[in-house]
Amino acid sequence: MRRTSMYDRLSEQRLAREEAERLALEQVAAEPVADIIEVTPPAPLQDTPSSFNFGGFNFVFPESLAFSDISAVTHLDGEEITISVQRRSVTEARTLAQSFAGARNELGARHSDMRIIRQRESMLAGNPAMVLDFIFRAGHEERHGRLIGAIVPLADGNQRQWLSVSCVIDPEKPALKGWLLEFDDMLGRLALR
Repeated sequence: MRRTSMYDRLSEQRLAREEAERLALEQVAAEPVADIIEVTPPAPLQDTPSSFNFGGFNFVFPESLAFSDISAVTHLDGEEITISVQRRSVTEARTLAQSFAGARNELGARHSDMRIIRQRESMLAGNPAMVLDFIFRAGHEERHGRLIGAIVPLADGNQRQWLSVSCVIDPEKPALKGWLLEFDDMLGRLALR
């Protein structure tokens, strides 16, 4: 009896594995696709008084007080996270790409050593959005930031606003390893009350 070489046996195993993978892909392709894809309707900004809950205290501001920038330093398991929210009026002609480029340029001016990791399309409260992941140095330490921005209609339908939400973390802190996933999840649940 003649024994096959080790290379022949490895080749046979590889071919068998590839055939099994091909069959598995064919089976997945043959399965019916769900008919209904749930799409979140775009949420307009409301012209209502701003408020926020801080340690159980609900701060409700006068109706005449309109926020354009909010920045908060928060902590997760003792590690610092900076979260910022901005809104600005935009002209009807201004596009998402133009507004996002402006926000990216503002970041670049604030952090001259900023490096872009990636930029992608997304959704924010049911509105088309863009996301930017970036790195910069704060002193001798590296910081990781994520910016998401969208052009959101106002509830009256006649105006639009640029809405951006960003966060900055120290990526070396073990408590913050999963933060960006939590941030995305938080923004995915963003809705009007």
